[in-house]
Amino acid sequence: MLREPESRLRLITMLIVAVTLLIVAQLVRLQVLEHAAHQAAAQELVRRQYSLPDPPWGCIRDRNGDLLVGNAPRYDVGAEFRRVVDPAAAAALLAPLLNRPVAEVQQNLTLQPEDEEHGFGWHLLARQVSPETAGKLEELGLPWLTLTPTWERCYAEGALAAHILGFVNEDGLGYGVQAYQRRFLQGQRVVRVGDVSGDAQPLAGEVASEEGLPYPGTDLRLTLDRTIQAYVEGELDKALLDYDAQGGVILVLDPRTGEILAAAARPSYEPVRYADYAAQGETAIFRDPAISQTYEPGSVFKIVTVAAALDSGRADLNWSYQDRGTLEYGGVVVQNWDRNPYGQQGLAGLLTHSLNVGAAKLSTQVLGPELFYRYVRAFGFGQPTGVELAGEAAGLVHMPSDWNWEDGFLATNSFGQGIAVTPLQMAAAVAAIANGGVMMQPHVVAERLYPDGRSIVIPPRPAGQPVAAETAHLLSELLEHVVDEMPEAQVPGYRIAGKTGTAQIPGMGGYEQDAVITSFVGFGPLPDPQLLILVQLDRPGVPVAMRWGTQTAAPLFQKVAARLFVLLGIPPAAD
Repeated sequence: MLREPESRLRLITMLIVAVTLLIVAQLVRLQVLEHAAHQAAAQELVRRQYSLPDPPWGCIRDRNGDLLVGNAPRYDVGAEFRRVVDPAAAAALLAPLLNRPVAEVQQNLTLQPEDEEHGFGWHLLARQVSPETAGKLEELGLPWLTLTPTWERCYAEGALAAHILGFVNEDGLGYGVQAYQRRFLQGQRVVRVGDVSGDAQPLAGEVASEEGLPYPGTDLRLTLDRTIQAYVEGELDKALLDYDAQGGVILVLDPRTGEILAAAARPSYEPVRYADYAAQGETAIFRDPAISQTYEPGSVFKIVTVAAALDSGRADLNWSYQDRGTLEYGGVVVQNWDRNPYGQQGLAGLLTHSLNVGAAKLSTQVLGPELFYRYVRAFGFGQPTGVELAGEAAGLVHMPSDWNWEDGFLATNSFGQGIAVTPLQMAAAVAAIANGGVMMQPHVVAERLYPDGRSIVIPPRPAGQPVAAETAHLLSELLEHVVDEMPEAQVPGYRIAGKTGTAQIPGMGGYEQDAVITSFVGFGPLPDPQLLILVQLDRPGVPVAMRWGTQTAAPLFQKVAARLFVLLGIPPAAD
């Protein structure tokens, strides 16, 4: 019989051997049998897809090659904060250079609970610092400080053409041509798969794979003329002061091509400061009043109504009606702007005196809903124009098939009430009359110039022909007669066609009291119009008796048209 100490020793030895065998078996399982699976899992923890710094975006120039938007070299500043010995001292050193509060910098240099949880080891300290600042930071010799090259969009003319140029934010969202043409402007980045830290910062080591070749963005040449744009914006700013208006738009188009030569809109902003506006909750200012904000056009829309009557053959220059000053239709009482009767009138008198009753007669008794709205849609209302700008609105046209249709819409829509359009839609529609009945799609991009030297010129694009050439010719003559009776819009030496509009502003529960939007749209010189100009003023604050398109928008049109004819070298008519 074994002695008790020997029995215990043997038992302990057996236990040790058993545990050792279990450990060895587990190691064999982990290191041999499941080696591939665990290696893949470990690699997955540190191997991620990431992008190298973006190449520069394409530049944007005006039609003559003048720079509007370019790039400035910048650096993003970060810190491998786990290597920082004294965060307080480092923050005091960096904060003045980064223009950041010391407390904010110190927090970013200090390990936070979420860093511990996710294994983060890097924090962003500042975005897009200048090369001068980056040089000063580099001179500090801080081994844990990182400087990543990047680019910042710079605007050569400040806020000029802000709504057209727009911006793109860090999330890839934005406004204007930069947002619409982002896929061309931003170029191509290199995408790598390699080792990264817990917060997805690339680590030194072998790159597993790489996709794409870095190349800069495509340059754009716009249809805008920088000189015309600057002049038009200046005149709009003066008019807002002169008429105490809250906002306004001036559009200048070539009706033959649809090219937008200038587009001034107020209120506006500085694109380089878009982040400041967003931080203050002022994002509404990014919406371009020319394409994103709709309004009831008022009497300018009578051009569409008369065009429909002429083109359909339902009325001609011999058509007339008895104007009694009022007309009732569909539960709506239509009155002329001055509530006066005008007796026997034809199409010329309807347009010259801007008679609401005459327009309603045409839509309700001559055309009818099916024919009237067929022309309204043919002129592009109720749908975006397709201009290369982000944020374009479609407007609103109530159709007889709509659930909320009211019979009275047929009467009020004829003179631009109860219908919502954008200034660009209105300009494009009237430009079709100026262009012999052919509507051209408005556009701001004239050419794309690729990094490899290729270029693509964007040709003019017809967007339909709402009326025949003969209709456009007759209507142009009628609109010339309108201007002949309106000295405020005349340009000496030039034949001009055009029409005013004075529209009420819908609000909650009805129209705003004594608040209007005044406008004038005109084209010339006849017989071959080279310019179409739309002027719109939002809520002019002049005395009520002067709150008409004739007193506010028409004189502004006259001034702008006279100057642009000279700038573009368009000669007056021969004596």
